[in-house]
Amino acid sequence: MFTPHIAIVDDEINQLNDIQSAFFKAGYPCLPIHYSFDDFENTSGIDHIDIKFNPRLLVTDLNLQNGSLGGADSMSLVFPIYKLLEKMDISGPYVLIFWSRIPEEVESVMNLLQERFYDKINLPLFYTCIDKTDYLGSINTNKLKIKLEEIINENSLINAIFDWELRVSQAATNTTNTLFSITRPKTDDISDSYQETHAFNLKKVLASIGNEAVGLANAKINSEEALDIGLYPVLNDHLSTSNTSRKSSLWANAIPDLGIKINLENSLKTKLNTFYHIESVANDYPKSCRGSFLNLSKDITQNVSKRNKIEKRLGQTLNSIIEEEFLDYYKNKPSVLKEFLAETTLGFIEVSAECDQAQKKVKLHRYLLAALTPVKTTNYEINLKKFSLAHNGIYKLPDICINERDYILQCSFKYQIGSIPDENIWFGDTHFRIRDQVMSELIFNFSHHISRPGIICFR
Repeated sequence: MFTPHIAIVDDEINQLNDIQSAFFKAGYPCLPIHYSFDDFENTSGIDHIDIKFNPRLLVTDLNLQNGSLGGADSMSLVFPIYKLLEKMDISGPYVLIFWSRIPEEVESVMNLLQERFYDKINLPLFYTCIDKTDYLGSINTNKLKIKLEEIINENSLINAIFDWELRVSQAATNTTNTLFSITRPKTDDISDSYQETHAFNLKKVLASIGNEAVGLANAKINSEEALDIGLYPVLNDHLSTSNTSRKSSLWANAIPDLGIKINLENSLKTKLNTFYHIESVANDYPKSCRGSFLNLSKDITQNVSKRNKIEKRLGQTLNSIIEEEFLDYYKNKPSVLKEFLAETTLGFIEVSAECDQAQKKVKLHRYLLAALTPVKTTNYEINLKKFSLAHNGIYKLPDICINERDYILQCSFKYQIGSIPDENIWFGDTHFRIRDQVMSELIFNFSHHISRPGIICFR
């Protein structure tokens, strides 16, 4: 296993140097941070450091206050650790290694962290302690190196996750290495210098990839997206073959239930569906992006005159559309219908064909009317197993979770509009983006629905 994201923290510079040296000898680059305990304006002790990455492995002194053991107990130790982790703001899985002369306090400190600060920081997936008494001093750096390697490798889940992250990084590196190799100029082709000629070739190839992936117009507007889409197939191929030759058993050791049917709780299923199908985006995310869910503008819903105009265009009131298209299951239960109706959000899903967007073939984007309905309201809960769709022209996504609340997302093939995104007053902010996999299924069903044949027959 290898991870480049390692940070070490200590208030005593000599001890910080010792553990940094041990990491270097083990072949692990790390960021050493000298903790400041005597600067009252430095509330976290590391405010003077601009941390630009999420550590996957954090090594810190347990007693960060003054380097002494006087009066050190769990209550006095826990707050500096909390402020340190708050400043680090680690958003993913990580290992927390305490570097201390008082290892017996670790369990109490961790219990207090969970009890008092669970909702304020991300706790480590795994933690342990190294006793300074056994490893302190430069003469023991090799012994400390061995201990660190043991800790990193002893947790199979952490090891497998870190290894996967490394393979993704290596797949990206292999992709650019291949491009670098195929654009290497022959000696006869070098004009002024090798560097200029090779860079020129590389730029030409990358430009061609981006242009071909999304079209000239889109590549000009969004170069990052163009290269991401263009390089992704090769990146994915490198990743898929990265584990073939080595026959690693890291995941098998970490996840013994692989190959065995797992019964997941409904709440966890919903969060997994969200992970696979929905991307949270900023409100100003492009309304023209395929899969964007645009809220119906508040200016429309709150202005009676404008609301009447859109209802005239659609042929029905907004409430009638919600009732008939998305809440038909409750048409005979007025009290239930009223409550879900009040909390349902209408919006539009962008469904233009990928080739149209890539080549800028059309000026009008296509949108389908959609509705976002919470699974639970104050008094009622939708029975997801019994809930049925109003008709075959409704597509229902797997249930999703937004801001810790579960929702049903449906769209109607009956209501489609063509529009220039930034000029349509019906469109409010972008709520989220539906990912490509589920968009492919949605549009497949949409195309089948609108192209279904009809015949005149007498039976």
